[in-house]
Amino acid sequence: MLDAAAAPPAAVLDLLSRHKAGVIALLLTLALLFVVVSLLMAPVEALGWWAGWFGEGLDEPGEADAADYTAVRAGKQPKLYIVYLDGIAKVDHDNYEDVQGLLDGLDAGLPEAVVLGDVMPYSVRNVGLTQDRPFSRFWRQMFKFKLEGRQPLLAFSINVRNLLQVLVAADRRYGPVYGRGEAQVILTSLLRSGYDPVSRPPIVIVGYSGGVQIGLVATPFLKRALATPITMISLAGVMSSDPGLAYLEHFYDLAGSSDAIPAYGRVAFPGRWRVWWGSHWNRLLRAGKVTRIAMGPMKHNGAGSYLDDEAFIDGRDHRSITTATIVEVVKVIEARRA
Repeated sequence: MLDAAAAPPAAVLDLLSRHKAGVIALLLTLALLFVVVSLLMAPVEALGWWAGWFGEGLDEPGEADAADYTAVRAGKQPKLYIVYLDGIAKVDHDNYEDVQGLLDGLDAGLPEAVVLGDVMPYSVRNVGLTQDRPFSRFWRQMFKFKLEGRQPLLAFSINVRNLLQVLVAADRRYGPVYGRGEAQVILTSLLRSGYDPVSRPPIVIVGYSGGVQIGLVATPFLKRALATPITMISLAGVMSSDPGLAYLEHFYDLAGSSDAIPAYGRVAFPGRWRVWWGSHWNRLLRAGKVTRIAMGPMKHNGAGSYLDDEAFIDGRDHRSITTATIVEVVKVIEARRA
């Protein structure tokens, strides 16, 4: 048999062409194995945190953690706090330029609200992928690819990894553990940004895509800890019929007509189906606590997305429309509490 390692390139190509079906089968098998292993490993961080493998750093965060918990702008006298949970492209505490543009717009449009945008939703330890992790070097390279627009299939591994964390949060076995950890992350962020646990201002969670599911599993724990009204604003949210829905004052569902991604959640999670009359989602609907807002022909991500400032509808760019819509919703929430 021809030794492929010592063969000239033409012979190697010929060998591969004659065994093309076998090579494809091998690659598919490896890909399937990778997916299975990833699914099995997805809950490890949440369970490891619960077991105490990673220490108790979030209970009494040190000064080195301060940069991980920052408000968009400090010094306000807030009537409410806005916690932004980004979509599955999130890598660490720094925000993409379009996300930061949204947060700055919310800060400018809501002078009586404090906007928190640096929580890492896909880690119960609030640790970014490029930080102190066994595969941080790999994630730094993937992040570089994403920023440079190179190797999109490899860079998409960031989205896949975070999507698996969304599935962990949606799983009834692991969701409460994930929610407990993420609630602690959010609570620490709130306290470091001046949140007063005595007056307990209302909280608005703005979730983008999978960030909605993360916010929902954290909501019951935040509600029990603070006993304050919590409202969810879902921007193209992908979520299950999570028990956290029962703890919300209201759920605002913002979605574009050119975005098919939110429909995946409605199909994948039976609790979102109309036939499941007693599900948390359907009970919220019947209680009149869901308000749907059409965002026009916006896409889920990339060009034409909700945060694209180079795509326009009636002379206004998408990011400005999205920002203004969320600002108006928050003002409605403020008015209801007045």
